[in-house]
Amino acid sequence: MKCRFCDIVNGNYKYQDVDKPFSENDDFFAIASIGSMVEGWSLIIPKKHQLSMRNVYSHKNFKKIINEILPLMSDEYGNIISFEHGSNEEGSITACGTDHAHLHLVPYKSSLVNDLKESGLKWEQCLSSEIKNKTANQEYLFYSDINSTTNWEDPVGYLHILEHPISQYFRHLLAKKIDKVEESDYKIFPFLENAVQTRLTFNRLIA
Repeated sequence: MKCRFCDIVNGNYKYQDVDKPFSENDDFFAIASIGSMVEGWSLIIPKKHQLSMRNVYSHKNFKKIINEILPLMSDEYGNIISFEHGSNEEGSITACGTDHAHLHLVPYKSSLVNDLKESGLKWEQCLSSEIKNKTANQEYLFYSDINSTTNWEDPVGYLHILEHPISQYFRHLLAKKIDKVEESDYKIFPFLENAVQTRLTFNRLIA
């Protein structure tokens, strides 16, 4: 199955002004996100094809790349939140049309924890390193507030284990918060101008 993120690893860019990584190491890369309703929305992606991040949150090169990006991101954009739609099989709608693991880093003014608690879904606090054991072979949603004064070591977040696949859960939640519900489908509204500006900003910050 064709994979856009694997294409990026191989130097093939669907969106020439967006897909080129602004940071990478031997195992991970970072790009501006297509469909970024706000500037700064970025993705951390493992180079090895896999369906979720559950196996890599404790990987030394994951921590290396995210800890290089977070201070720059928070200085430029302010408060940062993170989330993952953890799929478990090719073609699952939980993956939001991308069958390759990725973590979202999004500039947003406040926490979404209260919204999660009021959502009607069951959330439990857990460390990112605990996701693998807690989820086994089930799909999941994971959210964590980023404390910009510390590095990503093993943050506490909120985990929901899915009984049924859910598409673009966090994206739809953010769209409601920033009054862009009608533009929440990234396939229809790619917000390429925001993604291009994000990449240009990180190129400047990292240079």
